[in-house]
Amino acid sequence: MSDGFHGLYKIGGISFIISGILFFLAYLLGLMAGPPPSGGVEILAWRASGELPLALTNEILFFAAVFMVPAVFALYHSLASIDRTKAAVGCGIIAVVIPVIFVLLIFHGRLVYPVYDMRVSTPAIAEFVVTVYYGGLHAIGLLLGGATIVVSLAMRRGVYGRNIAYLGIATGVFEIIDAYPWIIGPILELVSQISFAAWFLLVGWKLYRMR
Repeated sequence: MSDGFHGLYKIGGISFIISGILFFLAYLLGLMAGPPPSGGVEILAWRASGELPLALTNEILFFAAVFMVPAVFALYHSLASIDRTKAAVGCGIIAVVIPVIFVLLIFHGRLVYPVYDMRVSTPAIAEFVVTVYYGGLHAIGLLLGGATIVVSLAMRRGVYGRNIAYLGIATGVFEIIDAYPWIIGPILELVSQISFAAWFLLVGWKLYRMR
């Protein structure tokens, strides 16, 4: 392996680990803020009572998405020689998800961060912002779940090992289930988030040590 690829795997591995930690921290902050209410007036009150965890969630998710960029690039290169088709499909879907996360965070940020002293202040706009943001998270959960399963199928015959591959398949299933948090309840959501973070950490560690 060239020194360039060795450096790519190290950067990608570190990025995977950081991203996994940040996503889990964002989940914990989301627990502090609580789920959004359904009415605009209630949403404004919810924003006022949980402004700090909501603001931190926005910042943390931004950097989690940033670190996904080198992580996904390194992941694709590590799998391309094993199963190029699955690597391209899985990593391609993840790559598409990253800019969607940034767009959703722009909407979410208007709840807590003013721009030219302006931010969401009316019930109707608050309902629109929350609907777009959480509806987008639902779509991201479905996409990431499917992508994780596809990538994990490619890992079965590579250096990652079957344990990480099978954990990834289970993580993908949990991610799809977790796309419906208002249905599944807090226990399954916690299991999904722990599985997601653990898979990121293990994949990152494998990438970092890859020769």
